[in-house]
Amino acid sequence: MTDNFDFPDIQERLVKLEEAFADHNAYQFKKTMAELRRAAKMRANAAALSRAELLDCRKESERTRKQCMDLQAKLKTVVDRFEGSFTAFEKFRKAIRVVEMMRGHEDLPVILERIQDLFGLHAVSLLLDAAEFGPFDPPGARLVPLNAMRDALAALSPEAAKGRPCMCPVSAVPDPAFFFGPDFCAGRKVLLLGSCFISPLRDKFGAQRLIGILSFFDSNPDRYTSEKGSEFASHFADILGYTIVDITDRKKAERLREDVERMTRHDLKSPLTAVLTLPQLLRRDGNLTERQTDMLGLMQHAGYRMLNMINQSLDLYRMERGVYELSPDKVDMLSIVDNIAGELHGMLEASRLSLSVLVRGAPRAPGDAFVVRGEEMLLYTMLSNLVKNAMEASPEGARVTVDMREGATLDVAISNEGAVPARIRDCFFEKYATAGKKDGTGLGTYGARLIAETHGAKIAMATSEEAGTTVTVSFPRPRQPRKAAAPDALSA
Repeated sequence: MTDNFDFPDIQERLVKLEEAFADHNAYQFKKTMAELRRAAKMRANAAALSRAELLDCRKESERTRKQCMDLQAKLKTVVDRFEGSFTAFEKFRKAIRVVEMMRGHEDLPVILERIQDLFGLHAVSLLLDAAEFGPFDPPGARLVPLNAMRDALAALSPEAAKGRPCMCPVSAVPDPAFFFGPDFCAGRKVLLLGSCFISPLRDKFGAQRLIGILSFFDSNPDRYTSEKGSEFASHFADILGYTIVDITDRKKAERLREDVERMTRHDLKSPLTAVLTLPQLLRRDGNLTERQTDMLGLMQHAGYRMLNMINQSLDLYRMERGVYELSPDKVDMLSIVDNIAGELHGMLEASRLSLSVLVRGAPRAPGDAFVVRGEEMLLYTMLSNLVKNAMEASPEGARVTVDMREGATLDVAISNEGAVPARIRDCFFEKYATAGKKDGTGLGTYGARLIAETHGAKIAMATSEEAGTTVTVSFPRPRQPRKAAAPDALSA
């Protein structure tokens, strides 16, 4: 910076000063001294100016450094918030998937445990309305009266009383034991310095109706604070509440269905009493032809079959849920086919159909038997549905075949000349799958599949326009008893 000033040559002035002193030239001496003083002053001023400019530069540099540090801190905060939000979003997305896997109240303990591990929480608590959920006794949740939950939320904060979530230090919660359980505070003095998220759960069909409370606790006091957003956690709480309501409504519907079926069975049994007793009274009176006696026998047999079907309606429901307890016995499938043929005789004549029965590759002969292990009435229902479906799908004048074969399994195959419509081939054994029938419900093949699977059998369908349709039920062969080992010659 001193290069901007024109300083005289000081060394040259000193030489002149010595010459003036040697020549006793007072004027030259004074002049040279004045020039030296002026040069020294100019240099001092330049140095002071340089120091001032340097100080200003240092101040500006320090100011710039502080601004950079502030900007870096703000940028880090923004990045941390973004990464935190993204991480939270990913965790809540995974948590929602976990909740979507819940199929029943019994899954709640595992769901809550996985949520606790996923979020890294010290405690997760679920309270549910005792009046609403008490009949189902969901594990993993504490049942609390609705008024007690309302009072606790009102004491927590005005926002919580209005159904909004609360994020605050645990020390600000009036009664932590209510939200997190009676054992929460025991031995947790340090943890009471943490923070919590408490969210009321609402009914999905009535936003103003409280059904429970979901609470999170973390030992980090800064994790849940009023300054932070709670959108993800609130949305997750809503999803969990809605899922619990859906499961409970389904349970209620199942119980209602079971009650209605029980009442319906009771009401249907009353008129059946006359159907079952009148044939016996008519036989006692006598004066009946052989044809009339046979017709009364068919009437009574149909009545007993209807009674068994009424009794089995709940059994099919239990099979659907996989809780039916089978009581197998030896059952001759040929005897069942005979009863089905007699029952469907009118339908066979009306459509000019024929029913053929093959046993081990040959037409049925007197004395043949084809025995499987199962419950006779269930097997009757299954085979009757399959034979009737085959008859209904057959063109007029065609043949329906029941072929019973032995191999690695005991197979009963029902064949007809019609083809299954293409749109239901992939869902042939599914519930409500039907096509082409005016009054079809799509429950016949579905019930047949349930009965087959309950017996440990496999059921399959093959169809084409050229070969028609064949439904095959493959029963496992009964286990043969082990032969006793021959006695050892030495021991004998």
